[in-house]
Amino acid sequence: MARLLHIEASPRGEFSFSTRAAAAFLDEYRRTHPQDEIEQLSLFDHALPEFDAEAAAQKMQHIAQLTRGEPGVGPVGKWAAVIAEVERLKAADKVLISTPMWNFSLPYRLKHYLDVIIQPGLVFYVNRSGEYVGMLRGKPLQLIIASGSAYEPGFPRHDGGTKTDFLQAYLEHIARWIGFGDIRVIRLQPTADPKPENVQAMTESRIEEARAAARAF
Repeated sequence: MARLLHIEASPRGEFSFSTRAAAAFLDEYRRTHPQDEIEQLSLFDHALPEFDAEAAAQKMQHIAQLTRGEPGVGPVGKWAAVIAEVERLKAADKVLISTPMWNFSLPYRLKHYLDVIIQPGLVFYVNRSGEYVGMLRGKPLQLIIASGSAYEPGFPRHDGGTKTDFLQAYLEHIARWIGFGDIRVIRLQPTADPKPENVQAMTESRIEEARAAARAF
């Protein structure tokens, strides 16, 4: 039995293109992987820990202890909630992230989540050569991304024009950094096409793509 964690970063429910595609993915996944467990983490409904002054101080204490070769800070104070979110992610064998693009980048709740879980000694470490090493290896990651306009994947460039995709490039980069090697992407775009029939056709095509991806996940 495997455990699939779905991290949902849209607050729009059934009106969200990324959520609808993710729902089709999960329906097909349940049908083809009936023995597996699925955990839903809806970031706009979930009380993420606030990374405030206390949490920041505990993080710096954690880093100082790791640097001295000591165990890091244990589950106390605000840091306990950080560790709990990291452990939720580590417990998953497979991860699905569905998200819209907001202002060329991540919805703030998804950035909040990543800023909580990406911690030294918990999801990455620095080896003796000064290189970052991700600790979340061996898990496939499926990204489902929706955007109003069409974007080409790749890191933003100064001459890339106004339609600059910070979202997919950032998510793929940070996922690789913390250890994900198998990263798969489905994009729903352009969801704001002025012709409804074009949006419908695109959505139906991507939903079928999501179902096929679920069978192979």
